[in-house]
Amino acid sequence: MKKLKVFLDKFIFKINILLFGPLPTKQELLIKKALREKGFNIKKLKIRCDHNLGFNYINGIQIGVKYPDSFYEEAVKLIPESKAMNFYFNGKMNESGQRFLMLKPFTKFEKTCIIASEEGRVQNKKDQFNSKYFAELADAKFGFCPHQADWNGDKDFLWTYRFIECCFVETIPVLFKETPLSDKFVDGFNFVWNDELLNLDSISQCQAPDPKTNRLLAKERFCLTDDECKRILETL
Repeated sequence: MKKLKVFLDKFIFKINILLFGPLPTKQELLIKKALREKGFNIKKLKIRCDHNLGFNYINGIQIGVKYPDSFYEEAVKLIPESKAMNFYFNGKMNESGQRFLMLKPFTKFEKTCIIASEEGRVQNKKDQFNSKYFAELADAKFGFCPHQADWNGDKDFLWTYRFIECCFVETIPVLFKETPLSDKFVDGFNFVWNDELLNLDSISQCQAPDPKTNRLLAKERFCLTDDECKRILETL
């Protein structure tokens, strides 16, 4: 019965794409919400998103991936005084992506939470702030940021929403040598590599970098700046 439901869901999804075109990505939904929060009329803007490279084009102005200010503000409120978990992951875990294989070695550490979930891919939730998810992520010292091993896009431009979300809540991103994010995307941020952590006998041996600088840099880089808004306004 479960297999039938999965088949029907996929069939209906494909029919909807044929009838109405591809659904907007989370990237597109987030930039539109970010622009609306800044007072822009979306109908007056030509918006194009390159999900592979992680760029948005607003009336021809190129900017990076952007989150609404409200996401950052709500996320910061959830940062606890002390973090109860060591590691956290919540996301898609299909076999071809190999995330399960990348994350499994970390189960040797205590206080590790790994959740296989498709909730983040539900279309009508992609531009909604998930307080439960962010609260759990905020309660971890480290957040796993594996990409998909079967990603068909340009491997030199790998990026992930999870990295940004970790930075918002002062959770140190853990990058994976198997699917390294692009140098430009992570430039200036503090993070640790998976193999460095796995070489430790105890997580207490890790000299964790300062997460606050990540949060401040993430606000500057992944939310719309005054300069970016000014450049967009000049095109109207």
